[in-house]
Amino acid sequence: MSENESFRHHLHLSVDSTRDGGRPRPEINPITVSGGPHTVAINHGSTFLVCGSDGDIDTREGQPQGLYAEDTRFLSGHELRLNGECLECIASARLSFRHGRWTLLAPRLRQIDGRATQVRVTVTLDRLISARRLQEEIAVHAYGREPITMLLALALESDFADIFEVRTARWQRRSSIGTHWSPATGLDTLYERDGFARRCLVRSLPRSQPVSYSGGALRFPIDLEPGAEWRVLLQYDLLTTPRGRPSLGAVNHRAPAVEDRAEQLRRRWHQTAARVHASDPRLQAAFDQAVDDFAALRLYDQGFTRDVWVPAAGVPWFVAVFGRDSIIASMQALPVHPLFAIGTLQKLAQMQSTVDDPVRDAEPGKICHEMRVGEWARFGVIPHSPYYGTADATPLYLQLLGETHRWLGKPQLLRQFRETALRCLEWIDRYGDVDGDGLQEYRPRTPGGYRNHCWRDAEDGVLDECGGFPPHPIGTCEMQGYVYDAKRTVAGLFAAWGDGELAERLVGESEELRRRFLDAYWLEEEGTLAFALDGEKRRVRTATSNPGHCLLSGVLDPGQARRVADRLMRPDLFNGWGLRTLSSDHPVYDPHSYQCGSVWPHDTMFAAAGLRQYGMAAEGWMLMDGLLAAVVSFERAQMPELFAGLQRTPPDVPVPYERANVPQAWAAGSIFQLVRVMLGLEPDLPAGRLYVNPVLPPWCPELRMENIRVGDLRVSVEARQRGDGHCAVTVETLGRAALQVVGGPPPWAPLASVAVPGGAPAGT
Repeated sequence: MSENESFRHHLHLSVDSTRDGGRPRPEINPITVSGGPHTVAINHGSTFLVCGSDGDIDTREGQPQGLYAEDTRFLSGHELRLNGECLECIASARLSFRHGRWTLLAPRLRQIDGRATQVRVTVTLDRLISARRLQEEIAVHAYGREPITMLLALALESDFADIFEVRTARWQRRSSIGTHWSPATGLDTLYERDGFARRCLVRSLPRSQPVSYSGGALRFPIDLEPGAEWRVLLQYDLLTTPRGRPSLGAVNHRAPAVEDRAEQLRRRWHQTAARVHASDPRLQAAFDQAVDDFAALRLYDQGFTRDVWVPAAGVPWFVAVFGRDSIIASMQALPVHPLFAIGTLQKLAQMQSTVDDPVRDAEPGKICHEMRVGEWARFGVIPHSPYYGTADATPLYLQLLGETHRWLGKPQLLRQFRETALRCLEWIDRYGDVDGDGLQEYRPRTPGGYRNHCWRDAEDGVLDECGGFPPHPIGTCEMQGYVYDAKRTVAGLFAAWGDGELAERLVGESEELRRRFLDAYWLEEEGTLAFALDGEKRRVRTATSNPGHCLLSGVLDPGQARRVADRLMRPDLFNGWGLRTLSSDHPVYDPHSYQCGSVWPHDTMFAAAGLRQYGMAAEGWMLMDGLLAAVVSFERAQMPELFAGLQRTPPDVPVPYERANVPQAWAAGSIFQLVRVMLGLEPDLPAGRLYVNPVLPPWCPELRMENIRVGDLRVSVEARQRGDGHCAVTVETLGRAALQVVGGPPPWAPLASVAVPGGAPAGT
């Protein structure tokens, strides 16, 4: 078979679309909601800028605005003035995740000698972010019938605050910041402390442009004839050494003559990522934006080969490696770009703990929670160097490893992670089971650690029925599901490595855990799972969204799954947009809180995916429909980290959460997961099979996904509803390897033994 040879497979699967009521195809909501006060954020990797909607960086009232890199705020003040007058913003645009543009007007401008003038002056501010660098082009335009003389002043400040300082408003005095100015070398501001250095170097182009510095501001004299334009390019280099001078770039933001490396990486990402064509315009808009969000969240400075990345958790405050977040986002992204998984597996393997360190909640074999490189992490003010206060990243790592094997095959490529996986398994059995009862629990080992080590890691993320803090150790229900699925999933990879005995043992251990879990957590009267077991082995009956994660892990019996689904879909949890993290009937319910009643898209999508694999497609459609209705109400159809849990009552729009990260990895990834669930896409490359089991809702009767990387193949899957209650499926494969396409769920799915009507296997 030649590399360009393709195969087409046709399947016909029965679909029941009647339970959704046959609603007409939805349109994109013309109403857009945005949070306030409005800020603009652009980034490239771990370098990001947060500024006001007017382009200024203003931190005088404790605002977290600034130019950041390496967990440090390099620029804490930026203000433009013309002839002493402030400028008024008349337009701002985020042209891409790394490029912003502001158009400013000088409404009360006079000549520099104070004389009135009829000349209109506008200023265009273009900003482009790349790794540890900001390029800022300032263009001044004059419109009128007389010349004008101006002085453009750019006031700059650098406080070098640690990002945790900014987030917590716990300020540190820095008396050793020094600034040096020279027309030849630029504005050089340096902070040093015991070998730790942060430095902001500002230079201008062209070099012939007159510029001076005084009173904390760069000053540019400008003389413009009517209709003329003046330009200057400023380059801000964000350095971690006290010496050195990076080369000056020369980028024209409006017509770049030479594409910089950052733009080449962005373009290649869009060429290599999977694409979607959806008849639902909401899904189309949300998917396209999610692809762009993942482009923004890629961390570049990790030493990986081309097309291998690790996703940051979110912009602006979590642009760093996060164990749980990076793993979940990489699993969600498997159908779009599976090499995120390789980058995440590599980076987290490098940071896997080999020591027992209570201050950092580290134990041998544990996967880290968060890695920071700023001053506070360096000098131990915070334990994030890295910090290991998470109980679920370790089993989730095994899930990602096993899933990657199913998507890519290549057990020899993945062998580099074998010892990491063995250490993960040892940690789960030795340290994850805090009290030796065969279940997973957590407790912080130092007063400075996080109280909660599950995905709901806020201080009040885990509460009992009355709103109190359950005693440690705590074992939330989804943690048990993660370990159950992790051992089952990674067992196939150990078998491929030739360790069949261990693989068999892992499957047996997962079944034993499942038995213990259902005995300990099942609440027969309520028809659902306990939220957690506390330190006294009391069942915490707080109604939360967490049982939805257990649906996805497949740990429940079908009858139990049906009852859990019914509980999740009650109006105290399902608000019409998604699942509340905490029931609206709970005494401390707060829809505007972080995790006490808000909606987290990834959390809702986990439940939707779980509902689908237990055969409850209609309920899953309701959750997915709610998320899509929400996302197109936000700016750019961009899924936020979370939003308020207020009840949906049309024509309402969702209410943003004030400090949500946007973009955020597992929020954007929820759209990728949604497409995968609708198509029923489950590869098993070790067996040479691709399971395709689409069930499309009435609001999206046609869906096509292209350029899916499955092993060394490129695959396209198209599904269309037919009038006879069946779904027509076309699968195209391009590449050298043979792949059998099978209609129906994979053998590891909870309902794999249930036949799909009309779904006869098809293949080459």
